[in-house]
Amino acid sequence: MAPLAIGVVGCGVAGQAAAILAAGDGHDVTLFERFPTPRPVGAGLLLQATGQRALQRLGLLDGARALGERIDGIDAHTRRGRVVLHLRYETLAPGMAGLGIHRGALFQLLHDRLRATPTRLELGVEIAGIEETARPRLRLADGGARGPFDVLLVADGAHSALRAAHAPRHAARLYPWGCLWATVPDPEGRFAGRLRQRVRDTRVMLGALPVGRRPGDPAAAREVTLFWSLPVAAMDACRARGLDALKADMRAEWPDLAGPLERVASFDQLSMATYRDVRLSRWRAGRAVFIGDAAHGTSPQLGQGANMALLDALALTTALRQRDGDGEAAIDAALDRAEAWRRPHTDAFGRISQMLTPFYQSRLTPLGWARDLAFGPFCALPPTRNLMLSVLGGVRRGWIGRFPMAADGMPELPY
Repeated sequence: MAPLAIGVVGCGVAGQAAAILAAGDGHDVTLFERFPTPRPVGAGLLLQATGQRALQRLGLLDGARALGERIDGIDAHTRRGRVVLHLRYETLAPGMAGLGIHRGALFQLLHDRLRATPTRLELGVEIAGIEETARPRLRLADGGARGPFDVLLVADGAHSALRAAHAPRHAARLYPWGCLWATVPDPEGRFAGRLRQRVRDTRVMLGALPVGRRPGDPAAAREVTLFWSLPVAAMDACRARGLDALKADMRAEWPDLAGPLERVASFDQLSMATYRDVRLSRWRAGRAVFIGDAAHGTSPQLGQGANMALLDALALTTALRQRDGDGEAAIDAALDRAEAWRRPHTDAFGRISQMLTPFYQSRLTPLGWARDLAFGPFCALPPTRNLMLSVLGGVRRGWIGRFPMAADGMPELPY
């Protein structure tokens, strides 16, 4: 089949993965990024088995494992020591594990691979809008234009301006709770092996995620990403109170953080993140297709954002590779097939995130009490434990059933 002209907006996980795969299939790919120098946004992240399978297809899993940190499970406790979560991946499937990785490390792996493809990178380009979505053209802020493209992939994140202007019927509610992140050395490995959380009703949530090493320094110490959940409306006040006050609050909730917090010397080490609950009636307007957080962003409670982005890229490029001919109808059918593959997965996780988030981040304090009473026992009962693990590991196909697991502890995907 003839190669397609594919445009990609956004140099994040979804955009870079889609560009790498599409260029590898022989398509003519151009990626646009508004920053003159592409860079990762955020701190550490947790790659579940689904995201690791996608990285394996990209040829990047070994590199990610060399930089990252194996995560065997998740533990969450209240301030008084009550078990809220105690889950181990291998209980669901032998060999299954998460992978904590610095966002910068994942970005560098993707970017180095992208640079090795024929993809054209146009950096420092501000996109003003999309024209002629049947064969999309990009309108630039400086009055120029790019395109037309056979397919345009819009991967500009949860706060996408292009989605607001061009997506079909959609909602993108800003979550009232955000997060402060900091990544610091953990040379003693005190937090190795598990994602740990400390919660107090629904108003306090802290976490520590081992994320391995930053790229470019093989001798660098292993690191841990610390996160502190707080209302978006309180972020300015938190900064105004000062770093010492924030660190004192965190130590009071979780004394074990005293050591890592000593390595946070400035607010400049902290990233402030906000999130949106994104819902689209369809992922495409003509052949402009929204992927990643631009299509289905959620709160970070389930830790699925990067995994979903990688799977979107994999599904789209697989569908285009398998399309039935070169005509416009074949391209449209391929795009619809990719969305049909992905929607049960993304819709289910979006709804689960909506349901679970208030139990951890909200003003509804009694929900935290109910969580503390119920979730620990749920982790001990095989039916509920396996359900929770299938959600944590990202391997539920939808509301019912899950991806079959292979011998390597990762799922078999239909695309």
